[in-house]
Amino acid sequence: MNAPHLLASIGKRLRRPGTWGVVVLFGTLWNVLRWVAGPETLSPGEFLLPFAFGILLLGLAATPWQWTGDERSMASVPRGLIQALPWNALLLLLLVALLPEPGYRGGRGGASSLWFLPNLPPRLLILLVACGAFGLLAGWILADRDHEAQRAEVQTRLAREAQAKALQGQMNPHVLFNTLSGLAELARENGAATEEALVALAGLLRRLMNHSAQAKVTLDEERGLVEGFLAMEQFRLGDRLAVHWNWDARLEDVEVPPLLLQPLVENAIKHGIAPCREGGELEIGLGGEPGRLRLWVSNTGRTYEPGDATGVGLANLQQRLSLMDGCRTHLDLRAEGDRTVAEVILEPTHG
Repeated sequence: MNAPHLLASIGKRLRRPGTWGVVVLFGTLWNVLRWVAGPETLSPGEFLLPFAFGILLLGLAATPWQWTGDERSMASVPRGLIQALPWNALLLLLLVALLPEPGYRGGRGGASSLWFLPNLPPRLLILLVACGAFGLLAGWILADRDHEAQRAEVQTRLAREAQAKALQGQMNPHVLFNTLSGLAELARENGAATEEALVALAGLLRRLMNHSAQAKVTLDEERGLVEGFLAMEQFRLGDRLAVHWNWDARLEDVEVPPLLLQPLVENAIKHGIAPCREGGELEIGLGGEPGRLRLWVSNTGRTYEPGDATGVGLANLQQRLSLMDGCRTHLDLRAEGDRTVAEVILEPTHG
């Protein structure tokens, strides 16, 4: 790990409720054993020492085992041991410096250099040595645990990405099938326009394959794909399809997973506008504010009723949204007066 990843790992570890439970358990158990083993009364410093060391231990003891300076999440055992020995000694010195006791240094406010160590009571020296040995072992265990957790997270993320990619790939034949069905209808009604439509289809499919092969695209690229799809539908529907863009251009550089908007547009045309003899109006919108992005498609024509089939495209989109990491997502399909509205909301949970 490098420095940013180390800090993130320490922060994540200290935010776990279980970490603080272990600190309390470790400190309490250590003090009970010390009280049973020794007749002398524990000083405040000796009482607080195991709790303070527990915090340092769980927060920092794994650091030398995790420091590699590269993308690896854990150092080799020889390197980790070489790094851990001076690191744990430094933690112990820091711990003693933060717990001043008059009897330990020959007077309150004594210097914090190494000369004060011989003035420490023997039982405190034993306690420090035991804490150091325990910290060495615990650091390796914590680093190994984080290493395995990170591997599991990576494997889970890769599995989710593979699943999302497979779902994304399903959209290609789905879009092609629906477009070819539309062209078959066009060929019966207007043979002259079919050749022009086929050329446009080749361009659309080329763009679709490039688009869906990417993990992220800008909203400007997403709009470009939808405009190509709408051009195909315009051949088939002609004046029956009116398109209006309510688009906030300031958000066009935001990156999103591909094929978020196209299924909404396809669904609106297929289930709302195409079945109506008079056609209908399609509004495509983009808006939002920091931390919340909103995409929507609104159409006239046949109005959505609860329980209506939504088709393969929206089902596919819903599955892909559920696999998105680091983002709360919401897909809604509803009727508003004489219009049907399909809306996607994205709310990132981290920067």
